[in-house]
Amino acid sequence: MVEQDIPKLYDTEDIPAEKKVIYQKWAIPQIGFYWFIAELDRKENIAYGYANLNDDLFAEWGYISIDELKENNATLCREWKPCAFEEAQKIIKQYRRDQNRG
Repeated sequence: MVEQDIPKLYDTEDIPAEKKVIYQKWAIPQIGFYWFIAELDRKENIAYGYANLNDDLFAEWGYISIDELKENNATLCREWKPCAFEEAQKIIKQYRRDQNRG
């Protein structure tokens, strides 16, 4: 997955949220924060995606500064494979179940 494959900002605005493709996942796993990236402005390093700051109730779609993610020690999950948001949510739920077991 290369950044050039990620749609530009607003390119997926006609696609319902649950069907948007999530191209990247950034995370701070120690505190349960993660960000899903669906669109990216490479020049400004601003993304559109879904942010969950360890609170499913207040998680939301919005604009995300990649520079701020890096400044706050979020890491790009290199093993992430692009998938629809619905599938990404299932992956997160399974990951949390697995974490709680071990």
